[in-house]
Parts: sequence; C-alpha cells; structure tokens
Amino acid sequence: MTTPAVQRAVDAAFREEWGRVVATLIRRTGDWDLAEECAQEAFTEALRRWPVDGVPQRPGAWLTTVSGSRGPTRMRMRCLSCSTRPTRSRTTGYG
Repeated sequence: MTTPAVQRAVDAAFREEWGRVVATLIRRTGDWDLAEECAQEAFTEALRRWPVDGVPQRPGAWLTTVSGSRGPTRMRMRCLSCSTRPTRSRTTGYG
C-alpha cells in the first residue's frame, strides 16, 4: 500500500524528473515510445518499492537507473517478437 508521503514523493518526482528520465532514455534507445514505456514502469516500481525501502535521496537518479535497466530488455523482446512473426513470401503469398 502506498503511504501519503510516498505518493507525494512520487508525484513530486513525476513533476520534476519525468522529462529528464524520458530524455535520457530517448538518447540511449533512440525510441520515444520505448522510453516512455520504461519510464512508466519505473514510476510503477517506485510506488511498489518506496513504501518498503524508503524514498531514495535522489529519486530522479533512482528512476533513471530503474527505467534504463528495462530499456535493453524491452528492445530485445521487441526484436524477438518481430523476428518470430510469420512473414509472407512475395511469390507464393505464404510464409
């Protein structure tokens, strides 16, 4: 359960750090959508972990680290899903 203090900390981090976190991820991945997805996951993780672990001294750094660790994993998952999709042959119309 999220405490009011943690909720305020996450809200403040969102207002102050969202743009920096996403910009850093865009620079790393080159993918705007992926950057936003990973940043959203980091904020969700903050809501889960900060009530237990406490709010970090540098929330923006924590969020950037957590979201950055998700970027490469997401990129690999996207590449795998693209490579396993059935493709159509130009000559026969079938895979």
